Amino acid sequence: MFERLMNIFKGSANKAVSKLETPEILAEQASMQLEGNLKSLTEAVTAALTNQKQIEQQLQKNQEELATWEKRAAVAVQNNNDEIARQCLERKVTHNQNIQSLNTQLAEQKKTLAALKQQYAEMEEQLRLFNIKKQGIIARAKAAENQVKANSIASGADSNSMDKWEEKIRAKEMQGQAVSELSGAKVDDDFKAMDKNAALDDELAALKAKVAAPDAASAISPAVPKLIVAGDGHDENLPMVVDVEVSEPGENK
Repeated sequence: MFERLMNIFKGSANKAVSKLETPEILAEQASMQLEGNLKSLTEAVTAALTNQKQIEQQLQKNQEELATWEKRAAVAVQNNNDEIARQCLERKVTHNQNIQSLNTQLAEQKKTLAALKQQYAEMEEQLRLFNIKKQGIIARAKAAENQVKANSIASGADSNSMDKWEEKIRAKEMQGQAVSELSGAKVDDDFKAMDKNAALDDELAALKAKVAAPDAASAISPAVPKLIVAGDGHDENLPMVVDVEVSEPGENK
């Protein structure tokens, strides 16, 4: 049993056992099992020792009874009472037979007790050695597990975590770029709106200038009188009518 448990622990240490079967848990289970076996042996040794003491007490009692009936038989012989002497001797024979049987039982019980004590001593030593080696086994298992983790990290087996970090960083960078681009687009739109408004203002000013030009020309250009002469169907005796025409700039009348 002990060797099998030790092999289980060694195998667990080499394979870096799962979380549900850690070296600590296995060690405690094995220790509890060994302690349970030792407790069972303790109870067996106690029972065997108790039985041996009972046999010894019965043996001692039969030996005392044998001596008593032997003395009584002698007294009966001294009193010339052969019948009583014979009865006493019969009781003596019975106790003698009991003594022989009890001696046989006692010898067997002593062998059983000795074997149980030997098993108890061996189990107790196994438990002691196991408790000494248990800490070393647990330390080896942890070292093996840490080595596996270290090798896994070194070989890139845990690169998924790094990839997730880089992905988050790239997402933040892209978000920043998007905000910058949106800010730049808004500025461009503002400038475009300003350019459009400036062009509209220029066009409006030109239109106002064009509309205002005839009025200015009218205000600056002198009136050109028009003489109505005879032959135009007018009465010569009427006063001469003068019509003022306003000419466009650059137009000859």
